[in-house]
Amino acid sequence: MTTSKRTKAKHRRANNPALRLTLIEHLLELRQRLLWIVLSILAWSTIAYLLEHSIVGLLLRPAHGEQFIYTSPGGGIDFLFKVCLYTGIVFTIPVAAYHLLRFVQPLIGRHSTRFIVLTSLTSTLLGIAGVLFGYLLGLPAALDFLLHQFHTDEITPLITIQSYLSFVVVYLVGSSLLFQVPLVIFVINRIKPIKLRTLLRAERWVIVLSLIAAAIINPSPRISDMALVAVPMIVSYQVGIAAVWYVNRSRYTSAADAAPIPETAA
Repeated sequence: MTTSKRTKAKHRRANNPALRLTLIEHLLELRQRLLWIVLSILAWSTIAYLLEHSIVGLLLRPAHGEQFIYTSPGGGIDFLFKVCLYTGIVFTIPVAAYHLLRFVQPLIGRHSTRFIVLTSLTSTLLGIAGVLFGYLLGLPAALDFLLHQFHTDEITPLITIQSYLSFVVVYLVGSSLLFQVPLVIFVINRIKPIKLRTLLRAERWVIVLSLIAAAIINPSPRISDMALVAVPMIVSYQVGIAAVWYVNRSRYTSAADAAPIPETAA
């Protein structure tokens, strides 16, 4: 590092208290933020316990009347505990995103408080959109194939309610995280600008991985069912590319406008 770079780094630390924190202080801050996340999970899980019948009804609706079992005396309690816990975790995702952004705030740069609030709100809206998409479109198609594909007079599926719940939760959380892809790319670009050609070069692999993931998540032979999973993945990545292109274009345009115009000889 040159002398000028060291001077600039010292100047940034002197003007930004967050950059002067020691390792122990960072760990203490991390522990405090993790504590808030755990308290949020406990609070939402308690609310879910009070609304257990409504939540269970919503979770069972995509199965269209399919009967489920549990195989141990404590199976019902285990199912109820998982419903409350998973509900608490899902509703805590925006809280976790906010505290994660606050923890890495020194890397985001100036005007970061407004950026963190807007990003947290956007993450919440994208998460809700992802859950609704998975619940209304993707999940019914996947369950219709998986629950009835191997049903014959000699073979009757006996599915435990715990395994059904695990599948539904993983599917809905995956749908929620899928819709977060543009925001993740946007935040990474805010911390360290990403070259557009790098994202475009990875596009072919995103398409291939999306098709493979669609075949695993929704193994229906119908192309339309697979497209319900693959197309949102591909579109989500394209939205991220468009966001990076727009932000970087505006950033470079502003920098060019702010640059001084060299004087010409008379």
